[in-house]
Amino acid sequence: MYPSNPTAPFHTGFFPQHITLVSVGENFLPIGYWTVISKNPFRFLLCMGVGNYSLMLLKKYKEAALHFMPWNERERVARAGHLSGRDVNKAETLGYTLRPAEKLKHTKLIEGADLIFETVVLRELIGLSTEFLPFVLDVVAVHGNLKPQERQPILFLSDEDFATLGEKWVYHK
Repeated sequence: MYPSNPTAPFHTGFFPQHITLVSVGENFLPIGYWTVISKNPFRFLLCMGVGNYSLMLLKKYKEAALHFMPWNERERVARAGHLSGRDVNKAETLGYTLRPAEKLKHTKLIEGADLIFETVVLRELIGLSTEFLPFVLDVVAVHGNLKPQERQPILFLSDEDFATLGEKWVYHK
């Protein structure tokens, strides 16, 4: 639309981001670059970093599961981002138990998540970024029923900093 206008430099003002632990096959990694893009049909947009082992698996299997882990899992979730599935079995190294998915053929689910969304790739969006490859994912199964008010999400603040919600408040009319 405005091809002659350069973009502004990257800025972290959009943080914090809610981390999801994304499994593909038996590998997994934490990702903050995701969002809901449709309620009907239920769809996510997920941006996976170029060069990640999980990206190769996502292209191969065309499926993934998004796990929203509780705050008490923050250390293992963060550590998963510093290990490569090319070199180690992350579930074994981090002490996670994997179980079969309900709808996915190759991807395992991680025990202990507050919520899990099983997804299949609808579309890969090529040519939008040199750092990330965006995917449109259709949600095919949902596990867990905790309400947002009952959760303590893992929020990524950037670099190595994380947080959770420390206070709850309800507006009464």
